[in-house]
Amino acid sequence: MANKTKYSKQLINDICAELAQGRSIRSCLSPVNKKEDRPCWETFRTWLNKNPEVREQYTQAKSDGIEYLLSDSEDVIKEALANSKLKEKTDLGQTHLIKAYLDLNKWKSEKLSPKVYGKQSDSLTLLGKDASIQVKWQK
Repeated sequence: MANKTKYSKQLINDICAELAQGRSIRSCLSPVNKKEDRPCWETFRTWLNKNPEVREQYTQAKSDGIEYLLSDSEDVIKEALANSKLKEKTDLGQTHLIKAYLDLNKWKSEKLSPKVYGKQSDSLTLLGKDASIQVKWQK
């Protein structure tokens, strides 16, 4: 059954506002309550492909969401450190969960915005048909 959600700027703004808070597109497209009308992924993807303004807004919201997640990660670390100072022993399970959470946010950042958060290389290799050129940076 096809999704009958009608395109509106307000709907796009609402979805992008949620993306900017670090939510996934999948969760943003799921209605919070039954009264809300959210498009399915295919409908939203069609809107992205047909409208460059929507694509730009989506891209900016995803970038903002990365910043939000990284900020949230910092808050989680600070809270965990504050809590660990209050206890004699730190819960190892909690420590592993926090590390997994931080690693996930770091990985998301590197994959979703590699130019900003990706690992920087100290060399560049250009491959041609008969030869290759390698440029190295020195610190």
